[in-house]
Amino acid sequence: MKKLLSILLVIQAVSIHHVHAQCDPATPQQNAAYEKVVKELQNQFRNNPPSGDWKVFDERSSLGKLELSDEYGKIFRICGDRYDLTFQRASAASQQKARADSAKAIGDTITQQQHSFVMSTDSVYRESDPNRTSNMAQSTVDINVEMNAGNYRVEEPISNRFAASYKTIPVKGAPLALQIMLKPNDAGVASRPETVVLLGNWKNNLQKNPRGDKLYHYSYKKGGTMIENMIVTIKAPFDVANEIIKKIDWQALSNTLTK
Repeated sequence: MKKLLSILLVIQAVSIHHVHAQCDPATPQQNAAYEKVVKELQNQFRNNPPSGDWKVFDERSSLGKLELSDEYGKIFRICGDRYDLTFQRASAASQQKARADSAKAIGDTITQQQHSFVMSTDSVYRESDPNRTSNMAQSTVDINVEMNAGNYRVEEPISNRFAASYKTIPVKGAPLALQIMLKPNDAGVASRPETVVLLGNWKNNLQKNPRGDKLYHYSYKKGGTMIENMIVTIKAPFDVANEIIKKIDWQALSNTLTK
């Protein structure tokens, strides 16, 4: 009987977690707070590309579609709480389009698919041709922003994310910033650089948990029901990322967060 009761309690707990992990519609106040953050992200990053012939090729956000989830227990995490921006050199984009048009003319569907869309940097580093990988890595920049994260993981063995090196770097207006060189992984993704800027109540408190994750933990002040933090990841060579960092008003972005 005790064993049966234990099983029923486990099933009930799983069911409750499943129900509470679903997203609930955000309040108008929460949506307004989110839109304020996204608009400032657009203002800062779209208007400050790296020097040269860079153009915005893709931009995604959940502006106007904010939902809240309690998957972190008492801390609410926003579902779809992302802003993503891709820059690509105009010259590289022209070459990419020319290859796609040429492939279309001769019926080469494989080449056409490879060159008819803007590739994320993760896709770039999976390329089997080393020369093409190098060229695209130098001509594509991804800026990925996650909001209201409970942790930032430098390393995460379960997802095969390991760092060859990492260090903190000074960024005016940001409490914490990192320069990371990731190791190649089993999925075929090559070694690649990431520069990360963390805004909000982040502390330089790198820790390691029993699973082997190396992470920074975030301490919420308002319970996470509004936008309290941002993790800005710039996937680009370090010199390009540093140039972007210097152009951004990080204090203006920080001012959009709930204090």
